[in-house]
Amino acid sequence: MPQSPTTVYDVLTHRLATAAGAEAVIDGDLRLTNEMLRARVDAVAKTLLALGVRKGDRVATLAPPSADFWTIFLATASIGAIWQGLNPRYQRNEYEYLLADASPRVVFVRSPYEERDYLKELSALAPAGTRFLPLGEEPLSDSGETAHLGNGISDDTLRSARAAVEPEDIAVIVYTSGTTGKPKGAMLSHRAIVQTALSNLAWMKRPIACTICPAPINHVGALNNVCFTTFAAGGRIVFFHRVDLAALGAINQREQPDYLVSSPTAFAMMLAIPGVDMRNYGYFRMIVFGGAATPVAYLREIVKTGAQLSSVYGQTETTGMMTWTEPDASLDVMSETIGKPIPGVEIRIADGEGKVAAQGKTDEIQVRGLCVMSGYFGKPEATREAFTPDGWLRTGDLGFERPDGNIVFAGRLKEMFKSGGYNVYPVEVELAICEHPAVAQAAVVAVDHPTFQEVGHGFILPKAGETVDANDLKAFLRERIADYKIPKTWDILQTFPFLPNGKIDKRALQASLNQTTGAT
Repeated sequence: MPQSPTTVYDVLTHRLATAAGAEAVIDGDLRLTNEMLRARVDAVAKTLLALGVRKGDRVATLAPPSADFWTIFLATASIGAIWQGLNPRYQRNEYEYLLADASPRVVFVRSPYEERDYLKELSALAPAGTRFLPLGEEPLSDSGETAHLGNGISDDTLRSARAAVEPEDIAVIVYTSGTTGKPKGAMLSHRAIVQTALSNLAWMKRPIACTICPAPINHVGALNNVCFTTFAAGGRIVFFHRVDLAALGAINQREQPDYLVSSPTAFAMMLAIPGVDMRNYGYFRMIVFGGAATPVAYLREIVKTGAQLSSVYGQTETTGMMTWTEPDASLDVMSETIGKPIPGVEIRIADGEGKVAAQGKTDEIQVRGLCVMSGYFGKPEATREAFTPDGWLRTGDLGFERPDGNIVFAGRLKEMFKSGGYNVYPVEVELAICEHPAVAQAAVVAVDHPTFQEVGHGFILPKAGETVDANDLKAFLRERIADYKIPKTWDILQTFPFLPNGKIDKRALQASLNQTTGAT
């Protein structure tokens, strides 16, 4: 066993050597120790080898967060194949594109699931020669029907396949959300996945005993921020198949997870529960959050758990988290900034040619280091465009560095707009809007204007039982931000559209403006 793990399977090997009988995975009534998980991983790996899967081949999984997902991911990576997650919420055209782009040799499918016959749907879309393996109501086992396919593969053959896996080999393809076109498959190496998890544990400086994962398996947040960081820490992962606050609350009380990866959206949902008291969640020791601006009002409640809080920032292309706010950071710092780079990561604020901006000046956030993807699958031109001439990843996000070294996220490069010649960064405006006591969430997009070229249009989600008046909100904002930043028109909504990763779907909001004239 290596002193420090360098591949995905090394981490399971390390867990076996240190605590073979400790729990690794919980899924409903199923509770797997490290040794039991290893047996299932070996069985699936042998099945894949028996089906002709070799190093570099793709293996897809359509399933909710579950023991099956985790077993198949570990088994696939262990033999040098490349794992791909498919979200049950996707529709036909999305599956058709993803299957054609990655061309998986084998696809595991939970079917039927939530009244959809996914096996029938995907079988009609996949390239010829794709092998489908159905996942039933019962989780995979090391002696089930699927495992029998691998009975002819010897232990020596399995060991030989695993011995050929190198840290720089691709372990996973994670597709971007596709907010600006067709999704691209970010290739994440064993090195990136393992070392990013170890770096997260280094800055957290505390053990992780347990986490709950209800997040979609095709998202880097579920795979790396939640699951693999916990797995590398030796903790147990509790899977649940959807975001159901009542059910998750019961699981929380039973399993008492000490590590939570969250978002402003999730905080808003939690705090909207009648009678919620965050002090009842005192078993949390580490709560990390990101994905959007987080109002201080939320953090004042979340801090009552007694957990260490940290605002983080990351992307699919950076294997998840790449920044963090320090343990002694104020709530204002955690609300207003994304912190500093995690160990092993460098960040600069620069333009597309690599010219570094002066401190306090806004430009693109660029990254290099252990967390960066190896490129986009099958897209060499897009890969070249993703990096600066001197090799830094272009995140497409805007930010600036404060004198204290913390980085402020200013929004997407493509979301910034000019109003009367001034740059407007929607994130800054959204944070100011969310300071209003009646506002739960806000989103700002650009719309054309005959005089100022572009102005902001605000979408507001009021807190439960509250009402928001547009004129009152404008007066509130005049005391906080410059007039040119204040949205000129508004929509008050009862719900927001969300992407599978939990972020507000601004493209859907923008599209709604083209279909209605309901702005006030």
